[in-house]
Amino acid sequence: MLPVTETGHVIAERASTPVVAQLRPAIHLTMTWTLNAAAPAAFLIRHCALAAGVLGLWRLGADLGWTQEFFIASGVWSHWQTWLALAAALNAAANYMQRASRRADAESR
Repeated sequence: MLPVTETGHVIAERASTPVVAQLRPAIHLTMTWTLNAAAPAAFLIRHCALAAGVLGLWRLGADLGWTQEFFIASGVWSHWQTWLALAAALNAAANYMQRASRRADAESR
């Protein structure tokens, strides 16, 4: 398995078979498209993290009696810990994608 830090350029340089040589343009196009899509995806994921955080705080407030009743009464999604953990994970994913997008921009210049 390849390390996460390798980019498409490094992968394409290490490959020496004729099939991979023919696939280099497709690999380059896929990497370019993916890195161009990272910034808008991070923007959307960050807003999903905000929504999950708000729902977690709402559920916590409902448990403490500060807010109205939460709209999910039972199950995994009825706990404030689940919502706040989801918000933290989504925020971490958005940060990772944003850094990858910035790194790709810096490499392309």
